[in-house]
Amino acid sequence: MSGISGCLALEPGAEPDEGWVRAATDRIAHRGPDDDGFYADERIALGARRLAVIDLSSGGHQPICSSDGRYWMVYDGEIYNYLELAASLQARGVALRTNSDAEVLLETFALLGRDVVRRLRGMFAFAIWDTWKGQLFCARDPFGVKPLYYAVGEPAIRPGTAGGLVLRFASERKALAGPGELTSVDPDVLRRYLAFQYVPAPATMTSPAWVLPPGHGMIVRPGRPVNVYRYWRAELRAARGPSVETPARIIDVMRDSVAVHLRGDAPVGAFLSGGIDSAALSALAAEHQPGLLTFTVGFDRDGYSEIDQAQQTAAAVGVKSVPYVVTADEFFAELPRIIWHLDDPMADAAAVPIWFAAREASKHVKVVLSGEGADELFGGYPIYHQSSVVRAGGQLPQWGRAPLQRAAAMLPEGVKGKGLLERAATPLGRRYIGHAHLFTDEQAALVLGPGRASPYEVTDPVYRQAAEAGLDDVSTMQLVDINTWLAGDVLVKADRMTMAHSVELRVPFLDREVMAVASRLSREEKTAGGTTKFALREAMGEVLPQAVAERPRLGLAVPVGPWLAGEWHGFAEDLLRAAQTDRWVDREAALDLLRRYHAGEPDVTWHQVWALMVFSIWHQIYVERVYDPVLLGWQPAAR
Repeated sequence: MSGISGCLALEPGAEPDEGWVRAATDRIAHRGPDDDGFYADERIALGARRLAVIDLSSGGHQPICSSDGRYWMVYDGEIYNYLELAASLQARGVALRTNSDAEVLLETFALLGRDVVRRLRGMFAFAIWDTWKGQLFCARDPFGVKPLYYAVGEPAIRPGTAGGLVLRFASERKALAGPGELTSVDPDVLRRYLAFQYVPAPATMTSPAWVLPPGHGMIVRPGRPVNVYRYWRAELRAARGPSVETPARIIDVMRDSVAVHLRGDAPVGAFLSGGIDSAALSALAAEHQPGLLTFTVGFDRDGYSEIDQAQQTAAAVGVKSVPYVVTADEFFAELPRIIWHLDDPMADAAAVPIWFAAREASKHVKVVLSGEGADELFGGYPIYHQSSVVRAGGQLPQWGRAPLQRAAAMLPEGVKGKGLLERAATPLGRRYIGHAHLFTDEQAALVLGPGRASPYEVTDPVYRQAAEAGLDDVSTMQLVDINTWLAGDVLVKADRMTMAHSVELRVPFLDREVMAVASRLSREEKTAGGTTKFALREAMGEVLPQAVAERPRLGLAVPVGPWLAGEWHGFAEDLLRAAQTDRWVDREAALDLLRRYHAGEPDVTWHQVWALMVFSIWHQIYVERVYDPVLLGWQPAAR
């Protein structure tokens, strides 16, 4: 596990900016406090910060060179099938020098080239420099657990350095620019942020930085265009009906996934909430590691804590529970650092409890297991339950939906049945862009003014894939979430919040073998009986008490709504007034949104207010430089 960075000269006469690579590597030191390393030649400079998890010796040092001296690699992640790959290499006569998965990855690449990604079972973002061809190959894991950002542009010209185009890349976007260097915001991306509550790949809020999308590779050779290509995409092939063998398949594949996700040489714990996903992982991990430490966060407000349920689960499956209660004061005190670590604005308040859970975990372990991905793969979101009225409406032609649209428009906001009619009158592809849909185009126009960017530009390709595969509405929504919400929100906050505290997060549900089983589940095995994750619950009944296996999904409940409606309303108002976002956001419209939420108007949610607040703090950090970059961690204190 590492934080990586690099700079490649793209034009004759250009030079890699080795100084920038060292500064960028320092800026992401939280991703790897155990070691650092650098490599440079006349065309490329590479840097890495290491969090030692597999092979704690110097054998895991990066950058790492292949045994024949041809390739240099920097790599972030874990290859869980590295032992099997190592055995395959040794059977072919490759003499491995270390016990690290990094060396196994690099030597497997030396044999297979870019097809190596099809052999890997794990999470990864890596860059491999071919010194013979003068070619850089980068890749990111299929689901997007580990991040990789890049930008093409002119280097900062300093005395004695050359100009010319260079490619920069790094594990986090904040490494691509210094404090106060960001001066512009992409208005189209801002509009999509308000729709999705995060910035969908491959864009970032500030050009020219891009994120390499999940399941993609990138080939870069000086003098040629950057070639970004897709090597994997999620495919669902739902069975026509349930199978009596499904629970056994699920428990078997999850046991196997948890077992390989426990590989390593550093202490492992787990996040534990009140739901089935983390409970299942904890129970399966405890079969190998009795006395497993688990970490749970709650808030000091009634109805916003899963600590009691988590402790009951911990006692039932025989693991230890480490709870932590977050106060409103420390929630808002830590918010600037949290938003800084997230890179781009993200209006998912669930990032905050993960931050505190990771902070507490870091006092005990280096690695945590977590349940991300279970909802998307096994059908866990309540919104996947489409009522018969909504499903029938989706099949109607436009002229048949028009009466439903008129009826919905006649009902006032907040009246029961209005939302049902609106959903029934709107095709799935125009009402579902993922688990969160904060602002409609009309609502966004009130605070941003008119614009052309549409969230459907992001989701339409997924809907086309779903239509070509003949997927039902549940599988279609799952596919949308796997391609958008999971990669852009769930995994971003999980990675940034844990790595901020130098903790490696592992996600056993997001495993290629688990995906092979989950992709075949029938509709009934996901949403039967008025519940969610039906087959997963059946399977986990083998290792969990019935009450835990059947407990409804809770999520990470955060009391932002009550705070903004009460004692923290003034904080929100002061923030929206102080942030210098006038070029992008209509300040009075934003304040009016806050006023309407505070007044209890039913057509305004706290999530919408929160999205504007997060953008305001992000703008103060990255554009206005209101916050001290040393305190944020952006630059080291002067010695």
